Amino acid sequence: MLSVKQLQAIQKVGQKTFFVAVDVYKRQPFAFDDSNPYGDDTVTYATTPTSVKGWLVPMSSVDFTLDIGQIISSGNAILRVSVGTDVEPGDKLTIAGDDYYCSESTTEQTWPEWTTVRLRRIQ
Repeated sequence: MLSVKQLQAIQKVGQKTFFVAVDVYKRQPFAFDDSNPYGDDTVTYATTPTSVKGWLVPMSSVDFTLDIGQIISSGNAILRVSVGTDVEPGDKLTIAGDDYYCSESTTEQTWPEWTTVRLRRIQ
């Protein structure tokens, strides 16, 4: 079993790899539109981001799909940020001018040296 000090030391080592600037835009709660009761909810994000540093690990796969006459590519990445960083599924993250969307965020590891955020990028 690790002591609190040992776990904090492990987290400090992990944080030394965080060089990428990340802006986290929190997804806002859905608002019901009385004029369109059967339509899609509009997704909105906070206008002021929370800026953090992280480690972006691109995945090697990209999916291409055909949708209404255009090719859409989507790719996956993993972002590692400090434990306690508030990133939840549905949040938008901007990294180097590119928008990514959080599909999962977890610290479920034996030794949580960072929070692992799974991202999806759609172009």
